[in-house]
Amino acid sequence: MVFNKNKMILLKITLIILIVFTFDSVYSQHTIKGTVFDTEGITLIGANVLEKGTSTGTITDIDGSFSLEVSDKNTSIIVSYIGMQEQEISLNGLSEIQVTLSENANLMDEVVVVGYGTQKRSNISGAVSTVSAEEIASTPVLRIEQAIQGRTAGVQITQNSGSPGSALTVRVRGTGTITNSDPLYVVDGVIVEGMDFLNPNDIENISVLKDAASAAIYGARAANGVVLVTTKTGSKKQGGTISYDTYYGNQAISNKLDLLNAREYAVISNESYINSGSAPFVNLQDPSIFNEGTDWQEAIFQNAPILSHNLSMNGGGEGFNVGLSGGYFLQDGVVGLDKARFKRYTARAVMSYDVKPWMKIGANIGFTNFSRNTLPENNEFTSPIIQALNMDPLTPVTKPDGTYAYSDFVDTDIRNPVNAIENTYNRYLANRVVGSTYGEIKFSDKLKFRSTYSVDATFAVANGFNPLFDLGIGPNDAPTAEKNNVNSVSIGHNTWKNWQWENLGFYNDTFGEHKIGIVFGTSANYNRGEYSGGANTNLPSNDPDDAYISNTVDPIGSQSAYESADEYTFFSYISKVNYDFKDRYLLTASFRADGSSKFGANKRFGYFPSVSAGWVINREEFFNVSAISLLKLRASWGKNGNDRIGNYGFTSVVLNGQNYTFGPGQNITNGAIALTVANPDLQWETTIQSNLGVDVELWDGKLYLSSDVYIKDTKDMLYNAPIPGIVGASAPTRNIGEIRNSGIEFLAQHRGAINEVGYEIGGNVSFLKNEVVFLGGGDPTFSGNTFVQGAVSKTDIGHPIASFFGYETDGIFQTAEEVASAAFQNANTSPGDVRFKDLNNDNVINDEDKTYIGNPSPDMIYGFNGSVNYKGFDFSGFFQGVYGNEIFNASVRYDKIGGNRPASILERWTGPGTSNFEPKVSISDPNNNNRVSDRFIEDGSYLRLKNIQLGYSLPASLLNKVNVSKLRFYVSGQNLLTFTNYSGFDPEIGNRGSLEIGIDRGFYPSSRTVLAGLQLTL
Repeated sequence: MVFNKNKMILLKITLIILIVFTFDSVYSQHTIKGTVFDTEGITLIGANVLEKGTSTGTITDIDGSFSLEVSDKNTSIIVSYIGMQEQEISLNGLSEIQVTLSENANLMDEVVVVGYGTQKRSNISGAVSTVSAEEIASTPVLRIEQAIQGRTAGVQITQNSGSPGSALTVRVRGTGTITNSDPLYVVDGVIVEGMDFLNPNDIENISVLKDAASAAIYGARAANGVVLVTTKTGSKKQGGTISYDTYYGNQAISNKLDLLNAREYAVISNESYINSGSAPFVNLQDPSIFNEGTDWQEAIFQNAPILSHNLSMNGGGEGFNVGLSGGYFLQDGVVGLDKARFKRYTARAVMSYDVKPWMKIGANIGFTNFSRNTLPENNEFTSPIIQALNMDPLTPVTKPDGTYAYSDFVDTDIRNPVNAIENTYNRYLANRVVGSTYGEIKFSDKLKFRSTYSVDATFAVANGFNPLFDLGIGPNDAPTAEKNNVNSVSIGHNTWKNWQWENLGFYNDTFGEHKIGIVFGTSANYNRGEYSGGANTNLPSNDPDDAYISNTVDPIGSQSAYESADEYTFFSYISKVNYDFKDRYLLTASFRADGSSKFGANKRFGYFPSVSAGWVINREEFFNVSAISLLKLRASWGKNGNDRIGNYGFTSVVLNGQNYTFGPGQNITNGAIALTVANPDLQWETTIQSNLGVDVELWDGKLYLSSDVYIKDTKDMLYNAPIPGIVGASAPTRNIGEIRNSGIEFLAQHRGAINEVGYEIGGNVSFLKNEVVFLGGGDPTFSGNTFVQGAVSKTDIGHPIASFFGYETDGIFQTAEEVASAAFQNANTSPGDVRFKDLNNDNVINDEDKTYIGNPSPDMIYGFNGSVNYKGFDFSGFFQGVYGNEIFNASVRYDKIGGNRPASILERWTGPGTSNFEPKVSISDPNNNNRVSDRFIEDGSYLRLKNIQLGYSLPASLLNKVNVSKLRFYVSGQNLLTFTNYSGFDPEIGNRGSLEIGIDRGFYPSSRTVLAGLQLTL
């Protein structure tokens, strides 16, 4: 037995040695290795390398390198890449080469990053949009979503706030669900949440997978589209490169709103009280004694700096490459300056090493430290912007002694916004690590295996401090909103950890005129969140630097604490096949099976197939139109999934520590309750999408046209539908509805030159229709409560999601006779009140007369750009806009007595014939003129000059003398012009979830920014 055991061990060792020597011997025979660069020394991913006269070929990997076994050491190879001139190279016995490809105008030769690989654009049969590093660099931005905005057809991006560091809403082909409609983000193969950790300067390219066939390889989380981000890699080019980019700028608001001044305010105030049968303020009876008064907008809005530094180093040698980069970004807010500051440090290291001709290892690790100070925003009750718009102009910012003043005229929670900003101390600090490491083995030129392990870990702390303050002169002098008699402190620690392990095989082969590429493998994912924190009150010090939860007068009696955790897991089987015949007939099919712990055993796995096909007509023998260099038809169909719900929706979550009394003695007994109703049959939300497209390229790439039409149906929509309160638990998550998004997209791009002047122009436009098709027999969903009575939005069958719902108006009652002859509104309705339409003709105005009054989602989104270069000068401009959406303007607190008003109120009704759109003013509003109605609906369409830039690059003849490759100076302006009919600060209004879209609650506006920068490469 011992002999046999030793014999087996010896046999295994012998086999391992034979395998190793076999690989070495195979790869030592006529193997050519190399790296492919562009003219600026940047490595090219996915360049095609083919032995001339054979079907033997390969493509360059993520760092631009390749290894190819050829039949003869003196043969020739052909190297080609999207947008580059093809190059033929005679080897003449060389075993290693470096290839530099120069640009050509043919867009369809571009290599595009798709799911788990790359493809030439001319061979893609799905709907994929891309944004290049050059386009990203042309618009200095904080977040990469801003670089995508307006540049990709079918992708709508809106800001949720203009404050530094705030997130953006990204919708790929519409809002697809009631829950979470965000796309899936994949950075260098790592699935991540949020993009604020990424430095845009590190981005090589972005691909947006829009149709189901392109995204289906990501299966259960791809229903709302996929955004693939590829970061820059190192270079094997000897000598390496060093690059430094910096810019500094100034931000300011682009416009102020026209509000009442002090004199006008006094007039309106007096009239409001008189119309309500009350006596006005004595000290306001003579409005002529007042001047302009306090401009509260001027008091809170300030010019704010924005600053960026980026340094990168790339280099390498035979068999290895390395890239290092670091960045610093700082942006203060135009409201609050450092009280709304966002600051970010980033560092990234990328490397790869060819251990053997058949083995490669590599790593890509990024670290981000960022902090964000925040003010309340997009909230009609606490936002400083709301306070500034509604604070009366009679109250000064400060009293004569320099302390902050408070108002004697404004009701309750409208307070001095400057004091509110000064006494806000909210800070969020996070350290995040996103990285991956991989090992790759090439079994042959056709087959390779890669194993990748990645980690995404965030360690965050949220601090809050509410100091003592009292704006009154004596005790109980100031209103409640202008004092805080007990200070408090809070802290929260949040940790998110996510690891992913993928094992994939790649097979690529060419036989005759047939090409096939296969991807297969598995993916495992684990996510865990841990949350803990505490709060306390009554601190002896009012200094925020001393604000600790243990540093209180009574550290035990007033403290609170919490701790919790959640987790979920994911496992997937992945397969994908690409096939083309003669580069003329294209076929791609994928199938992915996903299992998630978010669903019970009954429905744990979901299955997501897709197929797409393309026909490159211009490559047919019968086609003979010289002006058309590419004509391709595309069609695709597929299923994607969505699991963006809580982790335990399939079961009941039980909460301990619930007391109840039992028995004759009514003894208190500790127990537990079920918080939610279980749903063991909970299953995947599924999106089924069909897409038809056409691509046309004319005159060897000088003009490129593309169009897609699609239908995207979301079925088994996940939602916590309401249940009767008698159940005693929260509603379960159920599969209850269907939503359809359908649309058409167009893209055009033209590039050319006139003598020494090069130019490029392009644009895209998308038309979208969103409709709720089915709600599982449940009631409509109401959402978007504001200061007005009732909800603003309604989601119901036959209408777009979160449509505005309320009363239609029909002018102003001019006389008592008109009131008497109209439908009954209120016993106190009188001339000067709003006339609401009686839509059901029952002669009574009530809830039955409400109707849909606006759509917050645009019918059309578009963008267009242009650039010109002449010798060392370059100039570019970029416009972006939307059309056909409405905004609900909730920025004026009509519910508060004494608040300031827009200057349009001066056109109010004061007697028959004076106004038919602005009602009379009154502090009591007996007719409820401020109910939800089309009075507050405004056109949200706009066109914005998003970016304009002028640059100059010093000539190479001068730079070569000082060993500098590039030195460019530029000036840039962002958001310089906006064309809109919207009366608020900014028509680009984001959302607070899929059911609250386009509601302006004192929106933090976009800043108008002017900056200057330089780009240096050594």
